[in-house]
Amino acid sequence: MNTPRPLSSPEAPDLDNRAKALIKRLCEDFACDTPKSSASESIYTTAWVSMIPNRPNSTGYWLFPSAFDFILERQLDNGAWSSLEASVGDCSWDVDRILNTMAALLAISTRRSSEVEVPDDIEKRIARADTALCAMLQSWDVDSSDNIGSEILIPAHLDMLEKYELRYQFPARPHLMALHEQKMRLAKPESLYEKKPSTLLYSLEGMIGKIDFDRISQHKTQGSMLTSPSSTAAYLMSTTCWDAEAETYLRNCIRNQGAPETYPTNIFEINWSLEALLGTFPHHVMVSHELDEIANFIENVFQNQKGLCGWTPGPTTDADDTSSCIYVLNRLGRSATPHALINRFELSDKFRCIGAETTASLSANAHVLRALLSAPDPSPYTGQISKIVSYICERWWQGKTLDKWNMTPHYALMMVSQTLTTLLRRWEQGLLPGIPKSLLTEKIRPVVFGTAVEILQRQLEDGSWGFHSRETTAYAMHCLAAAAPLPLCQCLREETERAISDGKAFLLQQMQDWAKPDLVWTSKVTYGLGVVAEALTLAAMRINLDDQSFGVVIGDLCHIAQPSLSIIQQISQLPFFADMPDWLVRACITEGYLHLPLFDKARQAVTTDEPVKQQRHFNILPFMLIASSRSAGACIPPDVNAEFLVLCALAYEVDHHMEDVVAGLEGVNAREVESIVREIFEELSIDRLPKPQSEYTPEHHKPESQLLQQLEKSKHMLRRGISWVLGHPKVTSSSKHDQALLQRQMKAFYLGQIISILANISDLPLDFKNPTMIGSTPLHPLTLPAQSHLPSLPACLVPAIMAKIASKAPKPSIWRKT
Repeated sequence: MNTPRPLSSPEAPDLDNRAKALIKRLCEDFACDTPKSSASESIYTTAWVSMIPNRPNSTGYWLFPSAFDFILERQLDNGAWSSLEASVGDCSWDVDRILNTMAALLAISTRRSSEVEVPDDIEKRIARADTALCAMLQSWDVDSSDNIGSEILIPAHLDMLEKYELRYQFPARPHLMALHEQKMRLAKPESLYEKKPSTLLYSLEGMIGKIDFDRISQHKTQGSMLTSPSSTAAYLMSTTCWDAEAETYLRNCIRNQGAPETYPTNIFEINWSLEALLGTFPHHVMVSHELDEIANFIENVFQNQKGLCGWTPGPTTDADDTSSCIYVLNRLGRSATPHALINRFELSDKFRCIGAETTASLSANAHVLRALLSAPDPSPYTGQISKIVSYICERWWQGKTLDKWNMTPHYALMMVSQTLTTLLRRWEQGLLPGIPKSLLTEKIRPVVFGTAVEILQRQLEDGSWGFHSRETTAYAMHCLAAAAPLPLCQCLREETERAISDGKAFLLQQMQDWAKPDLVWTSKVTYGLGVVAEALTLAAMRINLDDQSFGVVIGDLCHIAQPSLSIIQQISQLPFFADMPDWLVRACITEGYLHLPLFDKARQAVTTDEPVKQQRHFNILPFMLIASSRSAGACIPPDVNAEFLVLCALAYEVDHHMEDVVAGLEGVNAREVESIVREIFEELSIDRLPKPQSEYTPEHHKPESQLLQQLEKSKHMLRRGISWVLGHPKVTSSSKHDQALLQRQMKAFYLGQIISILANISDLPLDFKNPTMIGSTPLHPLTLPAQSHLPSLPACLVPAIMAKIASKAPKPSIWRKT
C-alpha cells in the first residue's frame, strides 16, 4: 500500500486567509452590475469575433483585428485548433476540436476572400486545417458528446464552409443531419421573433441565413445575446443596422486578444465558489462584511426574478443556477423557497435543466436535490426528492455518469455523493419521514459506496485524477470526503485517507496555478473558470475527515457483515485476484452484498425461484462479476453485471429443468418438449427463414393428460427465458442478421439439451445419435453424455450483451491509470 505523501514541501498555504481573500474578490469583482469574469479565452468565440467587419466610416476593415492574430497563433502543427492538450485523446472532446477548427477555418477563409490584411501563408494554413478537419469528421462519433447546440452549430458551419469550396462527407453526417432536423423542430427558429427568450439565442451563429436578424434585437441583455459573445458577434455581423450596444458588450468581454465562451457568468461563479467553500471551511472563517454583501446581491437577483436564476442576472433562467442559488442562500441564513424551481423545471421522472433540452443533466438533478434538502423542513418536497433519487441512482446503475456540463464524470459523481449523503443526514434527523427505508438501502447505499470505490481505484500515481487536472482532483477528493463518514465506508477508511493525502500533495505542488482556469467545463466548446477552480481547490485542501460522522440510526442502516480476514486471504490467493489489494477485495465483497437485492429482482423477472434458491453459491456471483471488472480496470455498469447474472441463472434453470424434468419423461413426451422449443422460436422468429433440409422435425403425438400440466409448465418456463433474451433492448437494437444468428445459436442450445437427453434414452433408434444440424449450427456428436459441452447459452449471448457496454461505460481514457 502506498504511504501518504508529506505536505511539507512546498510550504502549505494559509488556507483560511486565502478563502477570505477569495470571498472579498467575489464581492468586489462579481457581486456588481459590471462584473468581471475568470473564464478562459475561447478559440471558437474569438474566431467569430475576428470575422466582424468594422462599423461604417471607421478606420480599418476589421472591428477586432487582434482577435485574428489570436487565432493564427493557436493553430496546431497538424492544422487543427483545440482548447485542450494535443495529447488528450478522449472521443468525448471531439466536438471541442471540430468546432474550434471549423470556426477558425471559417475565419481564415473569410479573411482570404476579403483580400484585406491576408497573411502570406494563408493557403498553407487553410490546406492543413482542411486536412485536419476532414480526418476528425471521418472518425467522429456523433453520440459521444453532448455539447450545447452541436447539432445546430456543426451543420451550420458545414454549410458556411461550403461557400469557400470546403466540403466534407463523413460516415456520421446522415445521423448528424437527422439530429439537426429534430432539434430545429423542437427549438422552432420562428420563436426568436417573439418576446419570450429562446435558448437558440445562445447559438445565433447557427441561424445565419435562416432568420431575419433585424427582428430579434428585443432579446438583447446589456448588449449581449444570451451572454454569448459568439452569438452576439453573429448578430452584429448579420443585422442591417449597426448595434453600438452589442459592440460595447464585445469590447467589455475581450481581454488579451481573446474572448471567453460566455460572459458574464457572475451568478454562476459566485454560487459555485460559495458552495465549495461552505462545504469545508468553518463558520468563523466565512463570516465577513463581504459575504453579507454577496448574500444581499444574490438574494436581490433571486427575488427580482421571482425565485429563478440564470448564470447572470437576466431573463434566461435554468434549474442548475436556481438550485445553487437556493442552496447558498439557505446556508447563509436567508430564506429561499424552491416553489418556482419546481413549477418551472419539474418533469414526470426528473427535472430538466433548461427549456428545449434533448438530454437531461445528472449534475443539475443533483443540484435540485441539494436545494430541496437545504430547506429548513424538506418534508413537503418528499415526492420530488424521491423522484430525483430514483433518477440519479438509475443513471448510476446504467453507468451514465458523464454529465453534459463537465468533461469528466468526477464532477457529477461529486455532486451525487454529496447530495445523497446529505439526504441520509436529513433522514436520520427525522426530517424526511416519507422517504422509505428501501430507497436508502437498495439505491443510495450501493451508489455512494460504489462511487467511492470507483474514485479510489482511478487515482493516478502522482495523486491526481483525470488528466492530471487540479479541478478534477478536487472533485474526486470532495466525493471521497462525502462518503467517508458513512459507516458502510469504514472498510475504505485507510485507503481514503491515503488518497486524499496524496491528492493534497498533488494540489500543493500546483499551488501557483490554483487560480488559473482548468478546462473542464463544457458549453459549445470547453472552457474553465479560474475563481471556481480556486474555490474547489481551497475547499479540497481544507478537507478534514474527522469533522463529521453519522449517528446510530444510519449506523444500523449501513451495517453489513464484513468479510473475515481468512476469506479475503483465500480469495486473494486465487490467480485471477492475486494482484488485487486487500482493500479492493473487501470492497468488492461489500459491493456484491449491496447489489444482491437488485440483482435478485432482475433475475426473478426472468427465472423461477426454486432451482436458484437451492444453490447458495449464486449469492457469490455478484462479487465475482464486480471483482472481475474491477480487477481488469474496466467500467462495466451494474445493470450489465445484473444481465450477466440473469444469464447465469437462466442457463442454470435450463440445465436443471432438462436434467430433472425432461429426462424423467418418456421419449415421446420428451419430444413434445422439443416441439415446444421449436414452436416458441418459430413464433418469435424475426426472419421466418425456411427450415434447412438437415433440421430434424419431430412427429407430433398427443401427450397423455397427466403430463399436460408438466408440459405447460415447461412451455411457460422456456418461453419466459427465450422471450427475455430475444426481446432484450440490446438485441432488438442490433442488426437483423445478428438477431437471426443469435436466435439460431439459442435454438441450438435448447434443442441440444433435449437431443442429448433423447440420445441417452435406450428405446430410441440408434441413428438418432448421429451428428445433426440445428439451423445452420452443427451440434457435437450426440454419443456423448448429457453433461457434454453443448452450445452454451451465456457464450452465444456474450456478443449481443457486450456489444454496447462501451457506450454505457465511462470512457477508458477519462478513467485511465498511468
